[in-house]
Amino acid sequence: MFEDLSLVSVMSLLATVCTVGQFLTGSVIASKITQKGSTTGVTVYPFLTALINCTFWLKYGVLVQDKTLVVVNSIGALLQTSYLVVYYVYTKQKNTLHNQLLAGGAVLFPVLIYVKFFSPDDTVAAFHLGLMASGCAVLMYGSPLATMAEVLKTKCTETMTPALSVANFVVSSEWYIYGRLVNDLFIQVPNLLGALLGLIQLSLFVLYPRTPKAANVNQA
Repeated sequence: MFEDLSLVSVMSLLATVCTVGQFLTGSVIASKITQKGSTTGVTVYPFLTALINCTFWLKYGVLVQDKTLVVVNSIGALLQTSYLVVYYVYTKQKNTLHNQLLAGGAVLFPVLIYVKFFSPDDTVAAFHLGLMASGCAVLMYGSPLATMAEVLKTKCTETMTPALSVANFVVSSEWYIYGRLVNDLFIQVPNLLGALLGLIQLSLFVLYPRTPKAANVNQA
């Protein structure tokens, strides 16, 4: 029992540190926006979807009394909010951004209102919120699929970032192990899928080169 508790603590710490580190990568994009004074070429969706994801997991963590989920996603929600503020300040298409934020709110707030006021009890609320949070996590882990399809088409990994693929694999693996230790399927399932997807991404770096093969040049 004592060893199990110790292992849970270790995995909790590892998952927390690595996930916060992953969240901090958004500061690089926010810094570039600030330096350029413009959001040209940068989409708000990664920040917005990450904020929705963190909020769902934060509320789920509160309901199931999981301190690790609460701490990680509180930090994540604060960071994503700060990135959104930077984006808002520097974007020249504020009307478009308003619509995007409204769309995000239309996803987020009905779920939170249902959980707070209409769910029969915390157990049912946690189950439904766990489904939503897991679904969001699966969608976020599945976002590199388009890039992977391009890699398979071009047989070149130029469009992929090795460090990001490694980070995704490590973080999802840590959360999967943590989910197993605390016996929470809502944590286990999406992160198992994320780990498998990360492993597939890493295998592409082994199979295909970083740069495209030089085109054959017809000799005169």
